[in-house]
Amino acid sequence: MKKAIITGASGFLGGWLLQELSARGVQTIAVLREEKSCEWVKTYTPGTQTLVCPQEQIQTLPDLLPDCDADVLFHLAWEGSTGAERADTTLQLKNVQHTLDTAKAAASLGCRRFVGAGTLAELDCNSYIPLDGSSPNPVSCYGTAKITAHYMSKAVCGQLGIDHLWACISNTYGAGNKTQNFVNFAVQTMLSGKPANFTSGEQMYDFVHASDVAHALFCIGESGQKNHTYYIGSTKPDQLKRFIVKIRDAVDPSIPLHLGAVPFNGVSLPASVFDCSSLCRDTGYKPRVPFETGIREAVGWLRKQKEEGNF
Repeated sequence: MKKAIITGASGFLGGWLLQELSARGVQTIAVLREEKSCEWVKTYTPGTQTLVCPQEQIQTLPDLLPDCDADVLFHLAWEGSTGAERADTTLQLKNVQHTLDTAKAAASLGCRRFVGAGTLAELDCNSYIPLDGSSPNPVSCYGTAKITAHYMSKAVCGQLGIDHLWACISNTYGAGNKTQNFVNFAVQTMLSGKPANFTSGEQMYDFVHASDVAHALFCIGESGQKNHTYYIGSTKPDQLKRFIVKIRDAVDPSIPLHLGAVPFNGVSLPASVFDCSSLCRDTGYKPRVPFETGIREAVGWLRKQKEEGNF
């Protein structure tokens, strides 16, 4: 891979992918929603080419990048991936259309590969979609939109003759993540002095550091097999309660944990969904950040954010 395009380059994962590609000497074009993000990207990864093109206008990308000759387009842009916006059907349908427009733009630009960023929420949805009488979970609109974008973009790429690859990304954590994911919620709860109340934590979970996700995305773009979906994880899933203990130990080992104080009403995924073997086999991916190391870094960053009044 000599040259790549990233949509959503100023986001949490986009920033880590910029670093990964820069470290590997890949020429990168960061497609950004706003002009103010350009300075941040150029400071973060000097040498990166920036281009302002909101997702609503992504179909104009080939006109903005004549003679682009990029090998891969990484599509990370997606609005409403956290909080109440996950249930916003209008927004999620727009995301699907933007994904299709981006796949078409990749083909028009001459890219040989389109790599889309999926999510574990797709697997949550797959667990109830085939079952009559089952109840959708709270992330179902978001997850269903991701599934729709996944398979429709695959069809578009097939029609236009470029490789389609999809990354099903596990629970991601690390410095720079400002969303209310589980790690951030748990750390912020403990830092605030509130009771550390959680479910019993019997369900299987997997947490993967953002730098490993960026590494995996590069590996997929470089040598993943055409039309394959790859799960990106740590290769070491475990029961959630064991991760909670490690999070607590990184914050303050003296904090009492109240496992079982909160009822579990989510979807419990089987251990088999956290299987990275095809990704490792096909691309040579190997996670580099153990959870114990990554969580100390994340806690340090979140502690600093709290001290600066950012949450």
